Amino acid sequence: MRLRTPLFVVALAGSLLIAPAAAQAVPCAVTDMMIKASQAWVTRGTGLTANNWSNANFHVGNIAQVRTTGISNHKTWPWVRANKFLLPIDPANPYAPDPQASGEAYLAVSFFHPEPEVLQPLRDNLRAQVKTGRTDFWKSPDALTMSLPSFTQVAVRDLDQDMLDYSYRSYRSLKKRTFNEVTGLWSRNVQTNGWAVQGLAKAILALPADSPYRADYARTLRKSAQTLRYLQRHDGFWGATGKDSAATAMITYAFAAGVNTGVLDRDTYLPLVRKSWQALLTAVDADGLLGWTAARNSWKPASAGDSAGFAVGSFLLAGQQLVPLTPGC
Repeated sequence: MRLRTPLFVVALAGSLLIAPAAAQAVPCAVTDMMIKASQAWVTRGTGLTANNWSNANFHVGNIAQVRTTGISNHKTWPWVRANKFLLPIDPANPYAPDPQASGEAYLAVSFFHPEPEVLQPLRDNLRAQVKTGRTDFWKSPDALTMSLPSFTQVAVRDLDQDMLDYSYRSYRSLKKRTFNEVTGLWSRNVQTNGWAVQGLAKAILALPADSPYRADYARTLRKSAQTLRYLQRHDGFWGATGKDSAATAMITYAFAAGVNTGVLDRDTYLPLVRKSWQALLTAVDADGLLGWTAARNSWKPASAGDSAGFAVGSFLLAGQQLVPLTPGC
């Protein structure tokens, strides 16, 4: 039987599109570090102006930081405006997932700037993709972060059942081709699994508790988490060939979001979240720059000086989810 999610119910999830904690009246160590890390990247980061998936992932996290702490570095809106709200699409491959990552940043900033033009190019691109009927555009599990959140959030906002159905079918197609039902892993590379579980957690946050699609995303997240928990290093990191702050931040976010939504068992996963967050803090230098970031899906070991916007974004998202799990925050 085809699963369908009643969108009159889905509409009630609109406030969960980014799922922020309330702005903090009293500073806490988690929010202090979020502010410090976001400021460090906009001050010391590289390639900040490009309209690409890495900067988009940073800005999604940056808006999460603003909505959690109430403190803004005033960088995301100028970046979005400079992009003219466009996706960096290759005309030869107009429905590739990576360019759609910029759309999630536009969705995030639209909380503060709801002008229709902010989301129109994203809406046009996603609707055109739905009309193709093809569900094989997602080649890699990374697409669950690059594309699934935008599809899910736009479908929720627009009460677009066809879009919601289409994105679920695309997920099922990707899962059939790239997910190992025995191991619960999407790839031998831990960071690739981080991209996958991060995207699933975002979709879970965007959908109401009684959504059958959400239930399926949650089952897959639980299955992945059951294996990933045993792949955590003794020092709290995850990584393919050593510690990787990107993979660790993504998995920390997914585990924390899973605990917050009741998808993952609190007693089992909260200690892992706390351990991995403490590990991430050791990857932040004195000025707040997050290091030890492996390149996307790379097997090359990272070093203390390796940083990237996408990893900082996931770090900020992880902090956002950790706030309600941290006493005093």
